[in-house]
Amino acid sequence: MPDNTAKQFPDIKFVDTDATALLSSLVLAYETITGRRLFPADPARKFIEWIADIIIQERVIINRSAMLNVPRFAYDEYLDSLAEIFKDTERLQPKPAQTTMRFYISMPRPSAQIIPKGTRITVDGVINFETIEPANIPPGGLYADATAVCLTAGTIGNGFTPGQITKLIDIYPFYDRAENITASAGGADKETDEAFYERLRDSMETFSTAGPMGSYIYWTKTASARIVDVKPTSPEPGVADIRVLLENGEMPDEEMIQIILNTLTGGNDGVRPFTDYVTVSAPEPKYFDIDFTYYISKPREESAAVIQADTERALQAYIKWQTERMGRDINPSRLNELLMNAGIKRTEIKSPEFTVVEDNAVAVVKNLNVIFGGTEDE
Repeated sequence: MPDNTAKQFPDIKFVDTDATALLSSLVLAYETITGRRLFPADPARKFIEWIADIIIQERVIINRSAMLNVPRFAYDEYLDSLAEIFKDTERLQPKPAQTTMRFYISMPRPSAQIIPKGTRITVDGVINFETIEPANIPPGGLYADATAVCLTAGTIGNGFTPGQITKLIDIYPFYDRAENITASAGGADKETDEAFYERLRDSMETFSTAGPMGSYIYWTKTASARIVDVKPTSPEPGVADIRVLLENGEMPDEEMIQIILNTLTGGNDGVRPFTDYVTVSAPEPKYFDIDFTYYISKPREESAAVIQADTERALQAYIKWQTERMGRDINPSRLNELLMNAGIKRTEIKSPEFTVVEDNAVAVVKNLNVIFGGTEDE
């Protein structure tokens, strides 16, 4: 089941699975029909207990199967099937990263030269990119640009900075060199159940043609499964300012922003109102430091190593929680709660202090300083 759903809603029981009540009912029915009392060691009672066990198992299966017909409890192919009842919504499949490649020739030519679509470039002989359009070098020119996509779908092609993709596989006439001039981005793995379920709910907003916030959120998320948070605002009439945050609090780079912009405005009728001017950008970073000292009680001294490891996990959980959503205020109380649940005695938190974060901004950790202060008496 999707992680986000089972925690938000109580389980639904379509049939009763109370084993004690069922056994009592079966025993009572047997005694009524036969007119004899069933004692605990009676073979007939043992047989009825076995029957009751089988019935309960079947009821559990019925409940499980029925719950898979409710979107918030469905997962994998069951959730994919339920998506048919939503408007034009399918799970996002793995998507390759893309970058802009620049191809150079060794000397100016009196005539134009075309580097054909499908020209391949590799990072290391394993991760390869291929152009999806021809690069046209004009007469007298020395280079031309073209978009290239990774031949392996997923996040594996992300994060190659300008100048890292340089080894040409398909040599062209007068070849000099080739390199990526933008960081590769946009690659995403298959959309998770949690993200897909949330997008199914957002899809209801797309019925409107008036540009509601929910519609912009839905269509922006269709650009990549790596998008975890979208905040549309209208700073002035006719302008839609879309701020986007990626998984693990990552900011979208130039390539990802262009992918999103193409999704929202690239001839996609019905995505944006005709009169809207759409801009896409990263949220404003709200930098903060984490600086605290923590102590463990002496009675738990022997478990210090375990508590320290749990404290580190609590810290990472706080950082993920604090930085994965826009407009989430910087909250030291949340940090203290997670640290105390890790089993420490007390904390001295110097930073962060409570800070309001605007809707178009996101908290970003700048400096991290964690000190283990030792053990103390209770």
